[in-house]
Amino acid sequence: MTFKRSFAVLCFILPCALAQAGNHESVSAPAPAVGDSWTYQYTDVWKGAKGNINRMEVASIDEAGVHVAIKRAASGSLISTQLFSPEMNPIDRGGMHFAPSFARYAFPLTPGKEWHSEVVGDNSKAGKQWRYQIKGKVMDWEKVRVPAGEFEALKIVVNADYGAADSGTPGGHLTETVWFVPALNHYVKLEYQDSDAQGRLYSRDSWELTAYTHKSAPPLAAVRLGASR
Repeated sequence: MTFKRSFAVLCFILPCALAQAGNHESVSAPAPAVGDSWTYQYTDVWKGAKGNINRMEVASIDEAGVHVAIKRAASGSLISTQLFSPEMNPIDRGGMHFAPSFARYAFPLTPGKEWHSEVVGDNSKAGKQWRYQIKGKVMDWEKVRVPAGEFEALKIVVNADYGAADSGTPGGHLTETVWFVPALNHYVKLEYQDSDAQGRLYSRDSWELTAYTHKSAPPLAAVRLGASR
């Protein structure tokens, strides 16, 4: 994406971005805009195999939340739609509806912050409900390199035990490790793993940012690190 900005405007924006990146104070909730997008390379870590490259594109924002279209990066064909809370916590993801949203984030974020949440995941097509006991923690700021460039990100670890909502039968345990970049309103990397009730790991996946579109001011990473525009 080409930003048609005057030199004077950039001189105003950049000092603000630098200050926000340097003070490392609490991070407020994101403010995504229609047209923002994040493109990710999916990898099945368990098999060591790269999968599809998909783009998440903000289609609309209303009282229900942030509506995101999932598209094939190469063709632009629509795969599915997802719904996120204003804080970009998943509400509808795949066949699962979370109530309340899956607490990946709890803004404002600052290193050391912890939160707990209980949510119900309803998969109406499968006729199943799962209850999730979520524990999240902000670790610290880290530099992380992905195909889109190098970013300074907040590392967040979310653990969740889940089981059948109606019986309490244990289902398993999942862990999400997320590197969140405030200037992009989203993560640049996500690592996921899932295990059964006996602790046997059966799923490991990752998503890494390859490109993005930012409809407001150009984020710091795009200017300083040559990330995709």
